[in-house]
Amino acid sequence: MSVTWVLRPDTGPEAEAEAEAEAVVRPVRAGEPPADLPAAYLAGTGFSGEVGQVLQLPGAPVTVLLGVGPRARPDRDAIRAAAAGLARATSAYRRLAVHPPSPDLRPLVEGYLLGGYRFTRYRSGAAAPTDQLVEVLAPETPDAARGLFEGRRLAEAVLLARDLVNEPGEALTPPAFAEHAARIAAGTGLDCEVWDGPRIADERLGGLLGVSRGSLVPPRLVKLGYRPKRWTERIALVGKGVTFDAGGLSLKPNAHLAGMKADMAGAAAVLGAMSVLGALDCPVAVDAWLPLTENMPNADPIRVGDVLVMRDGTTVEICHADAEGRLIMADALVLAAETGPQAIIDIATLTDAAAIALGRRVAALMGTDDTLIERLRAAGARAGEPLWPLPLPDAYRPQLRSRIADLVNYTLGTRHGTALLAGHFLREFVPPHIPWAHLDIQGTALSDTDDAEWPAGATGFGVRTLAELLTARPGPTA
Repeated sequence: MSVTWVLRPDTGPEAEAEAEAEAVVRPVRAGEPPADLPAAYLAGTGFSGEVGQVLQLPGAPVTVLLGVGPRARPDRDAIRAAAAGLARATSAYRRLAVHPPSPDLRPLVEGYLLGGYRFTRYRSGAAAPTDQLVEVLAPETPDAARGLFEGRRLAEAVLLARDLVNEPGEALTPPAFAEHAARIAAGTGLDCEVWDGPRIADERLGGLLGVSRGSLVPPRLVKLGYRPKRWTERIALVGKGVTFDAGGLSLKPNAHLAGMKADMAGAAAVLGAMSVLGALDCPVAVDAWLPLTENMPNADPIRVGDVLVMRDGTTVEICHADAEGRLIMADALVLAAETGPQAIIDIATLTDAAAIALGRRVAALMGTDDTLIERLRAAGARAGEPLWPLPLPDAYRPQLRSRIADLVNYTLGTRHGTALLAGHFLREFVPPHIPWAHLDIQGTALSDTDDAEWPAGATGFGVRTLAELLTARPGPTA
């Protein structure tokens, strides 16, 4: 859906926007029905003003009541959720006039564009989406204009990530992902390097090479760079990019394979966040490392019991071929640390244990620096992507010991704390003097149903949190 956003003052001659629109949207607080509608009528429709409820009243133009919840000033989460419901209910209208529920327009635009998203590339009978003009009836202030702009650009970055995650693994191979990343970089002013198999071997990326051995498709590593004109802080991002995870020789059961095209959601989130930094005038220099491979049993897959040598010389005994994400992330973390950033943040669909612990709406957060962890939590709260910290107890570290190598990639026979053990494994590849944080988005990368601004399928989780942290502008308080 292509949506054009325009600010129109809601007083004076410009108020004609309501008459020209096909539908006029009016926010309604829960417990405060519009004075011009009988309470009994609203009760009969079931509309109570709860967040995301939509009631369309016939007329010319149509009046659309949008529930925004009970708060006098709805917060950003409520506005996003309400706007997402609005988008799904009004997708057929070509022209809307919207009375915003808050002066902060960014969550309105974000929620509307994210809630209206549908991935229809492979549906032969899918109707073309309706192009819309949305006129927001609000004063033309700098804050309002910035809210529209930032909301649109952030939503576009999330949709970029969603499109990638929703692509079938056959279409989005490591080379195809790398080519797409190079195009995005060229269009958004990012520096870009793509390393092929021989370069990856020359750089001694033993984890990435080992995992890729089982695939008939060669691996790639993408390095992206963003540099503002003036900067004092440089942060490195690492995103897991397993474009399809069959489990290698530790083959997954068929029921678990359906979502494995999404095992590159971390890399997609990093690419999405990087794509918007220039538009948002990000003051931080950022490097991004995206290791890309399949995890397949087709060619010469790593065997259980094999030992891989990571870039920094650490040897890893393979105890489970389906614990591959941490292997490719280890090489990328070493590369990132070698450049001496002020902090490293990685994001990955890493463990089912994180999803079991926190469900489908909250991502796990681990790390070595309390300040960085709190910055990420605050950024996620502002962005509408909740994060919850999990510990990395030193007492668990011995479970990674191997009898024949420096580390094991998986602790056989251990059912408990496996998300924390994965975090400990990654921690081994980050020098203690560099603040590091790890986001495990296994539970949040996909949504089973339409849920607020998350439609069924890929969510693009992490894009907004990373962009929010890096741009460090929370915006108006809703």
